[in-house]
Amino acid sequence: MAGRTADIRAAACGGAHPRARADGLTLVELVIALVVISVLVAIGLPNFTGFMSEQRVRAVASDLAGDLALARAEAASRGAPVIVARAGAAGCLVGGAGGTVWREGWCLFADANRNGAMDAGEQIKVQQPINPPLRICSPVGEFANTIVFGPRGQVVRTTAIGANDGIIVTDDTGGAAEARTRALFFGLGGRVAVVNQNRQALPC
Repeated sequence: MAGRTADIRAAACGGAHPRARADGLTLVELVIALVVISVLVAIGLPNFTGFMSEQRVRAVASDLAGDLALARAEAASRGAPVIVARAGAAGCLVGGAGGTVWREGWCLFADANRNGAMDAGEQIKVQQPINPPLRICSPVGEFANTIVFGPRGQVVRTTAIGANDGIIVTDDTGGAAEARTRALFFGLGGRVAVVNQNRQALPC
């Protein structure tokens, strides 16, 4: 009985029980947590970067395909050529400035007088520049500056139709092995098909 009383007294004085551990992490635990987080970030960052690149390419390809479909429909409804021209070509000015590549924007216009240039009153739509690192190009020389849709909605060209007839949207900043690419191919009737060509050699 006397021993139990002594234990109770000791407990009351705080001498018999070890001190409770303070809340929080020790330095070793913190270092381990940081190492684990670093490994997870190193593993996930490339996948996230690729995902964002994929989304950018998909969005721009969708916008361009929509504009090409609009040009085709307008040509058929007007019974006159409709031209999609990159910034700086065929009188297309984006933001009051010219350009040299498709990424800097493009114009849709009805070529009512069939002179191959956008004149007053012919503009249908203007697309603003696309942010880098995306590129837009074509392996077909005739599509380097303009794409012309004839009165029946067909793509007008003077050279023979080839396997890579179309225009390419790509982000290849990570190299060809990681390139995210959408190809917009033109059918015989001018209909546009968007094809996934990720991680393939680029035609332009």
